Amino acid sequence: MLRKEYDHIILLAHGSPDPLWKEPFETLHHRVAELYGEANTSLAYMELTTPSLEDVVEKLNADVTSVAVLPLFLAVGRHLRTDVPAQIEALQSEKLNIVLLPPVGEDNAVKKAMESVIAGYLGKE
Repeated sequence: MLRKEYDHIILLAHGSPDPLWKEPFETLHHRVAELYGEANTSLAYMELTTPSLEDVVEKLNADVTSVAVLPLFLAVGRHLRTDVPAQIEALQSEKLNIVLLPPVGEDNAVKKAMESVIAGYLGKE
């Protein structure tokens, strides 16, 4: 059963001016939007490209009150300790609660997927 804890989830990638770098994130977002609806998810970039987190939040429907930011990062570094929380704090309002989730790299399913890929390269799978 699908749990709905948030009105909207923003997938947050680091960002790069290289359009080829963006393709995997755009493909992932497209698949997620197909499954869960365009109104329930967005893709934003922390820096170096658009849309930014600020751009995405600005375009949210007025009925959205609870947003999760899901970093498509492998681990917590300076950006997720300092930069993104500061962005989120600036975007919070009485009508909009924004929560920063742990990066996808901390999820056990992602860790297992990476282990599987590594095992495949080592001929162990």
